[in-house]
Amino acid sequence: MQSNVTRAGLSQDVAPPWSFPAPQAATEPTRAPCPEALELPSPEDPRAPEQPPRSPRSAAATRMTEVTTVPTETRTVPSEYADYHNLSELFYLLNHTYTYCEFSLDENVKRVILFILYLVIFVVGLVENLLVIWVNWQTRGNKSLVNLYIINMAIADLGVLLSLPVWMLEVMLDYTWLWGSFLCRFTHYFYFANMYASIFFLTCLSVDRYVTLSSSSPFWHRHQHRARRAVCACSWLLAAAIPVVEVTHMQLVNTGEPICIFMAPFETYDEWALAVSLATTTIGFLIPFPVMAVFNVLTARFVRRTKPESRKHCLLIYAYIGVFLLSWLPFHVVLTLLTLEGNHIILNCTFAHLLYFFYDVIDCFTLLHCVINPILYNFLSKNFRSKLISAVVKYIPKDHGGQKGAGSSSSSTQHSIVIAKDNSPPN
Repeated sequence: MQSNVTRAGLSQDVAPPWSFPAPQAATEPTRAPCPEALELPSPEDPRAPEQPPRSPRSAAATRMTEVTTVPTETRTVPSEYADYHNLSELFYLLNHTYTYCEFSLDENVKRVILFILYLVIFVVGLVENLLVIWVNWQTRGNKSLVNLYIINMAIADLGVLLSLPVWMLEVMLDYTWLWGSFLCRFTHYFYFANMYASIFFLTCLSVDRYVTLSSSSPFWHRHQHRARRAVCACSWLLAAAIPVVEVTHMQLVNTGEPICIFMAPFETYDEWALAVSLATTTIGFLIPFPVMAVFNVLTARFVRRTKPESRKHCLLIYAYIGVFLLSWLPFHVVLTLLTLEGNHIILNCTFAHLLYFFYDVIDCFTLLHCVINPILYNFLSKNFRSKLISAVVKYIPKDHGGQKGAGSSSSSTQHSIVIAKDNSPPN
């Protein structure tokens, strides 16, 4: 049944609120349409969804605005909308009109800012995580306390970063997808699998640290390395399995130019969007964050009790919690609001449009964990920095390196507040 109250409680009988110019007549497309892409139904199609689509990647499986369609029977987008390449604008116009809320937001400025953010995160994060993997790989034989988690977390963060060039190009092309149907699915799968893996390893590291500190069980100390390998393997398998359901619905759709988006079935569109978004928030935040927070707090209390002067180590542990919270909480709050908005809650018109507009920017800030994790868990450690210098010195010619072996050390790399074998915090 068609509802008179739609997104943000807005009537369908008045002019759209957008501040951009009215649609121009259809022009010759600048790019040939992708033969693999599906075509969107026209707004007159009775099969069109009652609610307008969500914001980019708000169902957690796409970086674009969600739409729904029937692959076996579709129509083209009306020609008068051919000039609207921004999906959040286009699909609002296709499906709904709204009460008037005037404001001006520059999509071109947003795209430039996003590109710069992606580029900085990509370059800095790539260098940091490659160094972390390189240094820790050279000390892997020492079976240091958390070397395995550190290496795997850095590999997962590196996987997330390697998907960024595609997102950078997509942003600059106004979300036009030029790489075919297979890469549409694979790129999103690769991104989400590594994102979940990074979160899982961070959570496991927090638990392992406290268990190793507080446990005096000979059984644990005999089998801890085998247990860590099993946990890492299970974490990768779980992270690889979770995105499968979402990515199977990633498809190309033709809006004049091909775009890669999440395609939910018409009949169960709202249920799909809600289920995928809530699953993402639950698996990616609501479960890992409390576990991480509790075990980090327990670790800080244990360290403070056994070594009262270790205040800086306790502050570093609390920084682990704070960084994870600041990186992910804004994204999941906005994701939940946009998922519930329309059917379950009604947002103010201007506020709803602002959420849609800034969703990509908020999403981009979640990638900062790929830059901050190496700093918190590696570069703040004196032992790691010493090991890094020693590794670099090995590749410097003797006549330039001076005392080549002076910086080498037989001790294993310990990270930030990683626990030494005698259960005392590192220096």
